[in-house]
Amino acid sequence: MIRPKEADDKDYSQFEFDLLMANPPFAGDIKEGSILSHYELGKNDKGKQQSKVGRDILFIERNLNFLKAGGRMAIVLPQGRFNNSSDKRIREFIAERCRILAVVGLHGNVFKPHTGTKTSVLFVQKWDDELCPQVDDYPIFFATMQKPSKDSSGDKIYVKDEKGERKLDTHGHLFVDHDLYNHDGLTSDGIAEAFAEFAKREKLSFFA
Repeated sequence: MIRPKEADDKDYSQFEFDLLMANPPFAGDIKEGSILSHYELGKNDKGKQQSKVGRDILFIERNLNFLKAGGRMAIVLPQGRFNNSSDKRIREFIAERCRILAVVGLHGNVFKPHTGTKTSVLFVQKWDDELCPQVDDYPIFFATMQKPSKDSSGDKIYVKDEKGERKLDTHGHLFVDHDLYNHDGLTSDGIAEAFAEFAKREKLSFFA
């Protein structure tokens, strides 16, 4: 659901999305000062504008601005954003504005043959007095794909029966062998089901 800001019909920098999913480009940096000047993450920790910033970093800030209070976002990011010491400010920027719900590590083959970059999906909910009250300490759901879903060439790995033949799901379609979720009851419960249990246990607003 989209609720554009009524104050300025020409301002497209902020919307009020309930839910947002993003897979921003990782390659290349933004170097134009006229663009970087509009972003807090375009500056370093001393407030000085940087000469270049990764594209995905600017997507993080812009997408968080798109969310309404209590809104949720899932965004694919390079694994380095989660553990590089140089990206600490980015992590702090996110934590100041929303609750980190989960980090799900994707297998390195997921985006092949286009790229072999190791990625994770970050799930957050923007702080809100009612839907997501701000707290200083809280549990975070972490998980990592164990099944690659694709081979090293980028070809999909399909579920097979005991004879080694590709199985069809309840709609008559081939389905990929992964552990992200239970496919029509034909595969075991996966990461999605584990997160659902976590969300219920934590009494998150969208599972209440």
